[in-house]
Amino acid sequence: MKKYSLITPILTIFLAIQCSSEMEEDIQQVDNTTTINTPTNSDSDNSSSDNNSSSDNSQTDDTPSYNHKNMLINWVDNIILPSLDNFNSSLTVLKESTETFVNAPTSETFSKVKEDWLASFLKWQYVEMFDIGLAEEIYYKNRVNLYPANVNKIESNISNQNYDLDESVNFSSQGLNSIDYLLFGIGENEEEIILKYSNENLKYGKYLIDVVEKMISLTTDVRSSWNTEFRESFINSTDNTATSSINKLVNDFIFYFEKGYRANKIGIPAGVFSDNPLPDRVEAYYGKNYSKILALEATDAIDDFFNGRSINDAEISDLSIRDYLDYMEAEKEDKLSEKINEQLIKIKDKLSELNTNFSQQITDENLQMLITYDVIQANVVFLKVDMLQSLNISVDYADADGD
Repeated sequence: MKKYSLITPILTIFLAIQCSSEMEEDIQQVDNTTTINTPTNSDSDNSSSDNNSSSDNSQTDDTPSYNHKNMLINWVDNIILPSLDNFNSSLTVLKESTETFVNAPTSETFSKVKEDWLASFLKWQYVEMFDIGLAEEIYYKNRVNLYPANVNKIESNISNQNYDLDESVNFSSQGLNSIDYLLFGIGENEEEIILKYSNENLKYGKYLIDVVEKMISLTTDVRSSWNTEFRESFINSTDNTATSSINKLVNDFIFYFEKGYRANKIGIPAGVFSDNPLPDRVEAYYGKNYSKILALEATDAIDDFFNGRSINDAEISDLSIRDYLDYMEAEKEDKLSEKINEQLIKIKDKLSELNTNFSQQITDENLQMLITYDVIQANVVFLKVDMLQSLNISVDYADADGD
C-alpha cells in the first residue's frame, strides 16, 4: 500500500509538468500566428501604398474612366452650336427671300420663299431635341414648331393687326407651321395666294415677315446664351445627378424621340392616341408633300446625335451616347447600342415606304402609319427603359403612355 501511495504523487507531478509544457507550446503557436497575421506599422504602410498604386493603375491603364466632359464638349461644339448656326443662317436667307417676295409677289419670288422655308424646316430637325437652358425657358421649340397651326388666330392677328408674338396665346400662330399655312393654305392655288400678297391692305406680307423675324430673334437669343456662361457650366456638369448636363440632355433626347418625333410626327395623326385618325395634325400639313421628308431628316438628326457625328461633317465623330453606353456595357457581348442603331435603320426603311404626304397616307392606308409607329416604339423601349437603366439615369418627365 505504501508503494502505490508513493507512485501516485509522482505521476500527478509528471502529468502537471507535461500539461504545462503543451500549453506553452499552444500559446507559442497562437502568438506566432498572431504575429504573422498582424503586420507591423511598416508593413501596413507598404500595403496601403501598394493598394493605392493598384487603384491608380486601375483608373488610368486597365479600366479608364469615361471622359464625360469631352462628350459634353462634343455635344456642344460639334452638334448643338453648329445646328443652331445652320438654322439661323437658313432663317436669314428665308428673311431675304420673304422680303423680296412681299415687295414683288411673283411666281418666281414665291418659289424661292417656299424653297428657303423648306430648307429652314429641314435644319430645324437638328435643333428641336435640344430643349435645354434658355431654349427651355422661352419655349423655343413650341414657338418654332408647334402644330397644327392655329389658323383662326393667324387670320385674326392679320385682320386686326393687334398681336404680340411673345404671348403664349400666339405660340401656335407663329413658327414654321404657321408659315406653312401662309404659303400654302390661304388660297386654293398659287395664283390666289400671290394675289393676296399683292394686296397690301390684306397685310399677309407683313405678318409673314414678322413670323420669320421672330424666329431669328429667338434663335439668336438661344445661340447667344450658349456663348456666355451657359456653355462652361454645361460642359463642367459631369456628375451623375438629376440636374447634371448628361442626365438632363439624355432625358431631353429621349423625350423628343418619344413625344416630338414618335407621337407628333406619326402617332397623333395616325390616331394612336385618339378614337380616330387625325390627318390634319401632320407636320407641314398645308404644304402636302413635306411631312415624310421632314420625318426622314429628323431620323438622321437622331442618328447623328446618338452616334456623336459632327453636324457639318458626318465623317467626323467623337464621344457620344453610343460610346457611353458601350463603356457601361463593356462586359456584354450583345450591345444595346447596336440594337438601337439597327432599329433606326428599320425606322428609316418604314418611313421611306410611306406616301410623301402623311395626311394622304393616313387617308388611303393608315395601317402603314401604325406599323411605322410600332417600329419607332421599339426604340422608345430600348432608349427609355434599357439604355437609361444601363446608364443609371432616371426619367425626369411624367409619362402617360405606359412605356
